[in-house]
Parts: sequence; structure tokens; C-alpha cells
Amino acid sequence: MTVLTAESLPVAAFAEAINTLAALFGAPLEQPVLAEVCLPVAVGALAPLARIAALRPGVETAAAAARGLDPVRAESLLNAAFCRLFLGSGGPTSAPPYESAYQGSGRLFQEPAGEMALLLQRRGRRTAADFPEAPDHLVIELALLSEALEFAAASHNADDTETVNVLLTRLRGWVPDFVAACQTHDASGFYAAIAGVLELLLNLPFPGMARAA
Repeated sequence: MTVLTAESLPVAAFAEAINTLAALFGAPLEQPVLAEVCLPVAVGALAPLARIAALRPGVETAAAAARGLDPVRAESLLNAAFCRLFLGSGGPTSAPPYESAYQGSGRLFQEPAGEMALLLQRRGRRTAADFPEAPDHLVIELALLSEALEFAAASHNADDTETVNVLLTRLRGWVPDFVAACQTHDASGFYAAIAGVLELLLNLPFPGMARAA
């Protein structure tokens, strides 16, 4: 297995890691994916993350958390954790995956959602019919980041590069609070670990793009 350092991280690997995380935060794990999560990280569903050296310890922690659950109940336990954390069923013990929840008044559908709606419009994109979430949902911001990153690398277009930097700045501004909520309220340990991996990935140095402060 080739392990990439931050200095050798190509755009394709960065984008694949972003897309892997977006999928994990976008829907509860179904049994076939969960089975892959529980495989050795070099070959399973978490492999795109494990190939990046800085992320490997957190990925191993996430996989170990999934393997440590009762095999008969693992899918239902992780689905319950997903619903409590990200779909609001946990009430005050949830971790809303929306930028608005951590910026400004903390109410959903506020200024961050409007800003993301405008950015999506400017990019000629809209939220998918099968993912009817607010524009500032974590998965939508990650998907747009991945796309803009690949476009920027391929075309060196200034607008694509600006979009990457805008999205990195936005995500770096609110994801730490989202991660803290996951780590406080996730009894399974899996999503807490995956959230930590996301924060590390967003702060990796990337040539020509915004750096973490």
C-alpha cells in the first residue's frame, strides 16, 4: 500500500479522500459498506483515507470502533448513532452537520446557507433531488470542494482556485466545532473518529491552495 505524505499528496488522492468522508456523513452505513469498513484499512472502504499518512491513526481508530461493536447489532447501532448525531433525533446531544449550526445565531438556514446557495448557483450546481438538505450541509460543501479542487488542478482557472480557498476557509471555520460535538456525543466512537479524520484532512497543506492558520 502506497502511503502519501502531505508533501506528496496529489489532487486525485485528496479529492478521493474528501468524497469518501462525504459518503460516510451523507447516509447511514448499510451492511455491505460496514463490512468493508471492518476490513483492514488498507483494502476496505476506508482505504482512500488510510493511504494518507497523517490520517492513518484516526482511520485505524474508526475501523477499530466499528469492529468493536456487537457484530449482530453493529449496523443498527451505527445507524442509531447516525440518526442521533446528524438527523436531529438526539436533540441537544446531536452534532448538526450544517455550517449555520455553528456560525452566527446557531439557527439553521441562516446566513451561511444563503452564502452557499449563491456559491452553488455561481458554479452552476444545485442540491440533488435525492439529498434535500440545506446548502450549507457538510456533504454539499465537501462535494463542491472536491469538484472545484479537481477543476482547479486541471485548468488552473482562477475561479476554481478561489472556490477551493473559499470552501476550505469556510470548512476550517466550523468543522472543529462539529468535530467537538461528534466527539462529545457519539457513543459508538466511529463517527467521532471519522470527524477527527475530516478535520485533519482539511488542514493538510496543499500546493497553491489556502493553508490552515
